[in-house]
Amino acid sequence: MKSGDFVYTNTELKIGEVAISANNVGQITSCSGSSCSVFFVKEGIELEVDEKTLVLFDVDETGDAYAKKICNVCHKLKDTEEFEYNQTGINNRKIRRPTCKDCRKVMTGTNMSSADRKKWRESKPEREPFECPICGKRTIAGITSKVVLEHDHKTGNIRGWVCDSCNTGLGRFKDDRMLLEKAIKFLEGS
Repeated sequence: MKSGDFVYTNTELKIGEVAISANNVGQITSCSGSSCSVFFVKEGIELEVDEKTLVLFDVDETGDAYAKKICNVCHKLKDTEEFEYNQTGINNRKIRRPTCKDCRKVMTGTNMSSADRKKWRESKPEREPFECPICGKRTIAGITSKVVLEHDHKTGNIRGWVCDSCNTGLGRFKDDRMLLEKAIKFLEGS
């Protein structure tokens, strides 16, 4: 093993106050004797680890076309079947989500109640002018843009109808006000 190699843990590790679960992916920064210094991606820390607890793998041989894939949330190397199908690519090739099924359950959070959903569906804009309350984009609901019911993933409370682009945007920022504020600072150049 050498600097730059990707590895995963073959067992759970407890190093001081830090716990690293099995299959966590890291990158070797250096090796000396029987131990390596590894930067673990999910935890964002570098730890000195016994080489016996690490398995070397080719990161270029992971993903939808291979038996293993790395989750973009938990950063564990998992069987590709542990990722749901998301879309179909060129030549009808199935493309899986970048996030494993376990992490998707956490991300999905609390759904809106079926009673609330039914009540709101009665007011869904269809085949009429609609202006998204977030981006202000004007569309013909259901014709020139999808309109979706947005909700709080922590509580399940419905917030209202938005365009599908804004719904996706809020999801990408995990409905997290702090992340949105960081994005604003980034856009402002600070």
